[in-house]
Amino acid sequence: MTLPNRGAAFIRYTALGVAFALCWAALSGGRGWWFFLPLCLLLMLWCYLTKLSLPPVRLTAIPGFLLFFSRQLVLGAFDVAWRALAPNPKLAPQWQRYNLSLRQPANQQLLASLVSLLPGTCSVNIETGPGDMLLLHVLDGNADWRSNVAALEQQLSRLLYNEQTQGAGL
Repeated sequence: MTLPNRGAAFIRYTALGVAFALCWAALSGGRGWWFFLPLCLLLMLWCYLTKLSLPPVRLTAIPGFLLFFSRQLVLGAFDVAWRALAPNPKLAPQWQRYNLSLRQPANQQLLASLVSLLPGTCSVNIETGPGDMLLLHVLDGNADWRSNVAALEQQLSRLLYNEQTQGAGL
C-alpha cells in the first residue's frame, strides 16, 4: 500500500469513526462511552475486513436528496399518525410489487432499505429476473405509495454516480 492510499484510508476511517460517534451521541444522549469505544473499534475493524464502502455519489445531489428524504419522513409520519388516530382509520394493508429501474444490486438494496425507513411502507424482498421487482408491504394499498417510491428511486439515481437517471418503475 502506498503512502497516498494510507492517507486516504486514514481519512476515510477517521470520518467513519466520527460519524459513528455522532450517531452514538445523538442516540444515547452522550452517555455510555465506555461501551461505545470498544464497539466502535469492532465496527471499524469489521468495515475494514469486509471492505464495506459506500457507492460513489454526486456531491451536488446530496443536499437535494437529504431535503427530499427528510420531507418524506415528516409527511409520511403525519400521514401514518392521522390514519392511526382518525375516528375511522383508513387502512388497507396490501402486498405490492414495484418495478425497479435501478440496475446495480447494491443500489437496489439501498433503495429497499430507504423505502423501509419511510412510514407506511416496508420492503420485503428484491425479486431478480428479467425485470427486477421490489416486494413491498404498504399500509394503504389505495394510497399513492407508488409515486412516493418512484420519487425516492429517482432521487437515489440522481445521487448515485453509477446509475443513469431513468424513468420511474410502474
